[in-house]
Amino acid sequence: MSIAKQMFRFGLIAAAVIAATAGPSASAEENTTVDGSGQKVVVHLSHFTDDLHRCFMAVKVANLMQEYGADVTLFVDLEGVRIAERKQELKFNWGPDSPSLAELYEKFAAGGGKVLVCPHCAKSAHITDPGLKRNADIATLPMLGKLLIEADKVMDY
Repeated sequence: MSIAKQMFRFGLIAAAVIAATAGPSASAEENTTVDGSGQKVVVHLSHFTDDLHRCFMAVKVANLMQEYGADVTLFVDLEGVRIAERKQELKFNWGPDSPSLAELYEKFAAGGGKVLVCPHCAKSAHITDPGLKRNADIATLPMLGKLLIEADKVMDY
């Protein structure tokens, strides 16, 4: 047998061994229980239809952390305040198999997620408390200060 064939076979065997040993650790990592209980997470969203990808990612990440048991607040400012408006139907999708933004928002709210709207941005966008979706409130400056100081994690979109 030629040296080239021996090296090829050795390479195949080495690749198989590496794949076999790498596989279980990756799946074991996925099966690890994550406990986010007691963690306060703020997901900051400053975009809406101006960048739907960021908007979807923010709400998806908020839902994910909420599923792990974290206390999650979605803080919206700039264009992001539009997500909290009752009159916005959120009938947007990002990708072919994506749930709508409305479904993601509803899941977040149903899970106890809170949405805090920047007071200055709400005023600029002519949004008032009666015009907000479920679990959304216009923040006060003391509320924002407390939220950010007490946060264990802040995600920014």
